[in-house]
Amino acid sequence: MENMLYTSGAAKELGLGVSTLRNYAVVLESKGYYFERGPNNGRIFREKDISQIREMVERMTEEGMTVDQAAELTAGQSGKMEVPVAEHKERTRLDIDRLCEKITLLEEQQTNLAEINRQLALQVERLTEKIEERERDQQLFEMMENARNRKKRKGMFFLRPFTFSDKKSTI
Repeated sequence: MENMLYTSGAAKELGLGVSTLRNYAVVLESKGYYFERGPNNGRIFREKDISQIREMVERMTEEGMTVDQAAELTAGQSGKMEVPVAEHKERTRLDIDRLCEKITLLEEQQTNLAEINRQLALQVERLTEKIEERERDQQLFEMMENARNRKKRKGMFFLRPFTFSDKKSTI
């Protein structure tokens, strides 16, 4: 059975960074090279793919080619240029179906989140009203306490002249 690697394993085998390998693969694909895809749409690198990328890297380092030039030569020499049309159409249809399902799910989640947001906004509004009412009540209470204290002080003022003193006056 032929060796199959995903991006991280292939990058390790080639001595490249994962992002560098992904960039090389994107450039190769833009030149017509085809990589098989796994169940999560990740690229599958077979031995032939790894040797093609190794050649591409050698061309860049030894011959001073750009990535585009090396990818074009690699893709042109490869016998793996195109996916069979029927397989490509089927894969595209499945991808579109999956995307449609995800979009529908996201739209439902967005609707649910909008409703939750509306309910939270109403709760915030109610709580703000309650806080304002409580602050008004607190101010009224303080005003009543102040008025009561003023009345007490006035009453005490009037009572002062009428209070009896413990001191006896000597005449």
